Amino acid sequence: MALQIILAEDEALVAMALADCLEAEGHHVIVAGDGRKALEAARRLDTLDLLITDLRMPDLGGEGLIQALWMERPGLPVLVVTGSPPPGGAAALRQQAGNGGPLLLRNKPLDYSALAQAVQHAITSTAA
Repeated sequence: MALQIILAEDEALVAMALADCLEAEGHHVIVAGDGRKALEAARRLDTLDLLITDLRMPDLGGEGLIQALWMERPGLPVLVVTGSPPPGGAAALRQQAGNGGPLLLRNKPLDYSALAQAVQHAITSTAA
């Protein structure tokens, strides 16, 4: 099943690698270099199946992006891919961002098969 995905990642090479993997799986990916651009892109879409985001980005970080999108799209699944996971992991992120859709946390680096599995898990989960 092809998904409409927004990928918020400020490191260009990481974003390109993740987008290439996702597109190879048949998904449509919109890459945004920070949380504000990702939020703007999401607001232009009728359908958004998944947000993949880093946490530390300029302008608007991942926590703020998740919180803003969950206010607008409460059931949106989120996959956080970060090199700096917060203390408390996904549970701490969920508490900061509020209630929303499934939230999964994966550490960088993430290989192709781990990314594909995480995407599948994120869209089929009912809770993190």
